[in-house]
Amino acid sequence: MQESVIYQDILQKGQEQGKQQEAFSLCMSLLSERFGQMDESIYQNVQVLKTEQLEALCRALLRMSEIDDLVIWLEQNTSS
Repeated sequence: MQESVIYQDILQKGQEQGKQQEAFSLCMSLLSERFGQMDESIYQNVQVLKTEQLEALCRALLRMSEIDDLVIWLEQNTSS
């Protein structure tokens, strides 16, 4: 069973979801530490980011000094 294509696909999707959730949690923790409580709209915009985008946001956070920097980053890095 563990060698089946379907099992491997389900396992891979679960691992990807876990990685995305970990990246989201880390990002939100860092953003909260940096900026305090944020608007719900920012939370929602971060929540829909893909894992790669969340990782990029965590790196970009090192260059952000105010919440407006975050808003601009989200506008530039999310697809409509």
